[in-house]
Amino acid sequence: MAKKLAKKKTKDLEPKKTIRERIKNHKKNKCNHQCTGFWVFGSALAIVLSYTQNSSILWAIIHGIISWFYVIYRAIIPYF
Repeated sequence: MAKKLAKKKTKDLEPKKTIRERIKNHKKNKCNHQCTGFWVFGSALAIVLSYTQNSSILWAIIHGIISWFYVIYRAIIPYF
């Protein structure tokens, strides 16, 4: 009877350990989840700016890929 209880206790502690490890890994990789919205927004903004300027879907796709570089380019060019 005592052996069965000991086995159950060790089995119960193992999943808690993996949950703690997952939490630690999640905290380390926190930026991976939050930064995606930043890149998606930049891509969408670049696509909209490109399409309104060029009226071309091909250029909109290309500018969506380089996203924030195109957005910064469009912000700086009118001043030169």
